[in-house]
Amino acid sequence: MARTVTRDAINRAAGGLGFVNNHKRHRMRLLLAFSDPRRAAALDAALHTFGIEWRVELVDRDSDAVPNADTAALLVDPALPGAATLLRRWLYAAPEVARLLLRPPANEALPAALLALAHGVLDDQGPIEALTEALLGYAALAAALDRPALRAQVGALTRLPGAPRLYLSISRALDDPTLDVGRIAEQVMADPVLAARVLQIANSALYGAGRRIDSIPVALGRLGLKTTRQLVLAAELYAFDGADAGRAARARQQSLVAAWLAPRLLAPGIDPDVAATAAVLAGLGGMLPELDDDGVPTLAGAPALADEAAAYLLGLWQLPSNLQQAVAWQRCPRLSGGGFGLVGAVHVATALAFERSVDESWLQRAGMAAHLPAWRDLLARIDRSVA
Repeated sequence: MARTVTRDAINRAAGGLGFVNNHKRHRMRLLLAFSDPRRAAALDAALHTFGIEWRVELVDRDSDAVPNADTAALLVDPALPGAATLLRRWLYAAPEVARLLLRPPANEALPAALLALAHGVLDDQGPIEALTEALLGYAALAAALDRPALRAQVGALTRLPGAPRLYLSISRALDDPTLDVGRIAEQVMADPVLAARVLQIANSALYGAGRRIDSIPVALGRLGLKTTRQLVLAAELYAFDGADAGRAARARQQSLVAAWLAPRLLAPGIDPDVAATAAVLAGLGGMLPELDDDGVPTLAGAPALADEAAAYLLGLWQLPSNLQQAVAWQRCPRLSGGGFGLVGAVHVATALAFERSVDESWLQRAGMAAHLPAWRDLLARIDRSVA
């Protein structure tokens, strides 16, 4: 079922960036490479209807459009001739610009060559307002992380897996009242390598509890859809081969230990599934070996460069902002400005799982320092042999 997008939702997204009150300051440039010019015109009209005065330009494979500081995103129809050539050119010419694909109809798969060149995929099958809201989300991300040097480095990464597409597909399915668990099992089993990795994790001491899980349907039945979704995320996110395989396996193991621990540290009212998911994502920054802090200015009080870059990447994948914040602030929970909450739980869980220092002075101010010895003891008692 498609999510209903209201005028209020669009206005909140735009207002959060100051678009409504300050058009000139945020007059962003949006490049559209569409096979159907009518769809491009409809999107342009939708933006203006909501008072968002972006400059919308049509481009194609042979376009001589050049990047500038106001270019927010390049949105490409995969059916456009030369789509891969266009995406590749912008990868090298302006890696800081978000490269996005339109999702084709449900029965059509996106070519792997295009997925490898894009940051994310936007749904073009719903109302134009939904597409408008998603584009505003990308602009909000760029405004929040106004550090072009860092955005450019993340955009130019070539050894990072793309968005965790099966995880995102399962997440969308959870919002569907006609959820078909059998269909989700089929999607996981369609990728034999991924399915094998998920089963390997499911049978580890941390999750298996001595009961053999020999199929994806059994994993869904015993562990539940949300836990299985977390295992799918870990399997997709840390799927590195070659020289990076060992480091990725270590990051996956530590992230899964943190994911087991984080929900057990939370105050009432915080979704344990969100905490576990944030912890799985927390190791992503350690898998960004190509980042070079020489070109990125150090900001006082900013998160660790790798964590900030990972959070930006999560935003490009359109994961929720609370997950982005938890990943960005996992080593500096003081930036959250609030109580213990999600950021605090992810900070403690990742610090213990990744064998880093816990910010005990912040924990004391948050009123949770007395729990730290019990949390350390909890971690010491579990079997860390996660696949």
